[in-house]
Amino acid sequence: MSLGWKGASIVLGSVSFLMILIQGKFLLDQRSVFDFVIGILVFIFSVVIISGVLTLLFQLLKKIPGRYIWVLVTSFVFLLFSVIIPLKVALPLILGIMAFLSLWGALLFKWIKGNYRHAKISKRVGASLLLSIMTIGMVVGGYWLLQSGEVNSPDFTLSQLKASKHYDNTMLNNPANPGSYRVNKLTYGSPHTYRKEFNQKNSLETKTVDGTNYLENWSSVRTKTLGFGPDKLPLNGQVWYPDGQGVFPLVLIVHGNHLMTDYSDPGYEYLGKLLASRGYIAVSVDENFLNFSPYDDLFLISPLKNENSARGLILLEHLQLWEEWNKNSNNPFYQKVDMEQIALIGHSRGGEAIAIAAAFNEMNHPPNNGNIKFDYHFSIRSLVSIAGTDGQYLPSGKSLPLKNINYLALQGAHDMDVNSFTSSNQYNRISYSDKEDYMNASVYIYGANHGQFNEKWGRGDGAGTANQFFNLQQIMPREQQETVAKVLISAFLDSTLKEKKNYQKIFQDLGYAKKWLPDTQYISNYYDSQTSYIATFNEDIDLNTTTVPGGKLNGENLKEWKEEKVKLKFTEAQYSAVQLGWESNDLTSPASYTITLPDRGLVLEQNNSLVFSLAAIGKEGKEKGEEALIDFTITVEDSEGEKASLPLSHVAKLPPAIKGNLLKKPFSDIGPNTEPVFQYYKFLLNDFQEINPQFNSSRLEKIHFQFNLTKQGKILLNNIGIRHETK
Repeated sequence: MSLGWKGASIVLGSVSFLMILIQGKFLLDQRSVFDFVIGILVFIFSVVIISGVLTLLFQLLKKIPGRYIWVLVTSFVFLLFSVIIPLKVALPLILGIMAFLSLWGALLFKWIKGNYRHAKISKRVGASLLLSIMTIGMVVGGYWLLQSGEVNSPDFTLSQLKASKHYDNTMLNNPANPGSYRVNKLTYGSPHTYRKEFNQKNSLETKTVDGTNYLENWSSVRTKTLGFGPDKLPLNGQVWYPDGQGVFPLVLIVHGNHLMTDYSDPGYEYLGKLLASRGYIAVSVDENFLNFSPYDDLFLISPLKNENSARGLILLEHLQLWEEWNKNSNNPFYQKVDMEQIALIGHSRGGEAIAIAAAFNEMNHPPNNGNIKFDYHFSIRSLVSIAGTDGQYLPSGKSLPLKNINYLALQGAHDMDVNSFTSSNQYNRISYSDKEDYMNASVYIYGANHGQFNEKWGRGDGAGTANQFFNLQQIMPREQQETVAKVLISAFLDSTLKEKKNYQKIFQDLGYAKKWLPDTQYISNYYDSQTSYIATFNEDIDLNTTTVPGGKLNGENLKEWKEEKVKLKFTEAQYSAVQLGWESNDLTSPASYTITLPDRGLVLEQNNSLVFSLAAIGKEGKEKGEEALIDFTITVEDSEGEKASLPLSHVAKLPPAIKGNLLKKPFSDIGPNTEPVFQYYKFLLNDFQEINPQFNSSRLEKIHFQFNLTKQGKILLNNIGIRHETK
């Protein structure tokens, strides 16, 4: 070391050492001299060791050829774009691949060039053995990449969990069966649109929409590719409609983000044809021009930004078209559209677009520009989010609130794109303020992925080579996934747009649909405008207070008792729940959780139900079969002290969380693979009265959850309420 570097080291080290001694005296002055000396020495020793390790790493980097570092960084970026999976999973996988390939390449080239020819025999044997093992590993790895994975199946299926005979007495018909109408099809589009299928001889001509106030970073390359800019967005759609007399509800279906030039809108024909045969006008809306395009986005250097609001706006502009056509006697849809019964279905980013459209529909101005006037106010009654995103559009930093609307969220447990159940956030943000009958449901589906809800998207949800890392073999066949969509969406629309309210019971209890749905595992949640909630756990931080003022919450003998935000696979949800854990070999003195109802604020009648939602956490497959199912006792108590009890299994036991492994073995356990998903439970208070005729449900005072049937468990509990049952 030269004198200059030596002097720099002495002065810098001395001054910084003196300053840490002074700072240490300030921080440890209240301690004894011995504590001060020990504390300061431990700190100094730790810093010296850590900085020494970092110095060695820097020294090592100096010895690594710059060419390799250049290739290393470049390869990391290449692999990151080739393995587009969640970063928590991708990072260790990519680093492992880079280390393996680097070591194998080094050994291979040294062997080819003869570097080991004059080495000791032990070194040559060791290098040969390692190279052979790694070469075999390369071959095995290549074979592994070409395989589609291994078959997995749920621990519990719908038929196993819902085996009661009372499901067989339903008078409901399969909503996935085609209806009585013959289906016609036509298209409509803006003049000179970029796709000729929307400008056929019998196509209807539409206007364009100025989206410049809703889009950022629209490139000139994108304009050249499409033939239009953000000021002339087309209104294109494929329509399936009933051939017959009548006024039919209108359903718009919109895709999500996909390759811009790999058109997504034709992928919902299976839904469009079914709905049209059952008396709906179904439209698949083209928004491909707002999608991801590596070439037009200059390979992500200049991507289109914040286009979600434009997706919602275009849906409203389509509705405006339909309103005009319904009034125009020269239009084939003259007086055929029931503009009072409108539903929006959105897949992926489209699932958020429909929520944006519903929010904009109630506004007079967009949130970002008060100089623009809205005058939509359509009768959008129902929304269906298929594997929908949430939180990509946050006007003023706020999530979208929705009120007085029917909502259905569908999510695959093996979704390799929208990996977390993010639309459950929107599900939990919907509120009801009027007396109309609204419903809100969600269904989580084992074996369902992201893409197979769209006929044009693939079995793998990743981009290109990323799919080779996913376990595609565990995904259900496309026909089954489409059946799930058809059953649930058709039943939901019939219930909310056609007043066939009997279909509501399917979403309260999927056992009523078990003959029509593929026999896999489902988790379904539900609430509606007929429910008054006692506790939702979102209002404060006090463990003892209820959402309705005046109520009380109390736990006894619990191993865990806390309220917290629900943790999804790769993010934290916006809603909360209470976590309850218990562990006891003596079930005669069980843990319990008690809700004491307030004196005021709830209307209790004979024809009421106790409702709540549960999610299992923590078991992680330690128990098998029936032992993995959680059961406990629900006891209700009236103001006179009369009690009645039923087990949770009176409705159904609670299965463990679905394990949604995404990657193939041996990487299947990398990253989180479960998330809490809530299952809805409804207990008729009249059933308790049958157990104890002295119990008076109109004087219900306390609800006890007694954990006396399963020795140990951990659950999340939320949305405890009273539902008024209509006759």
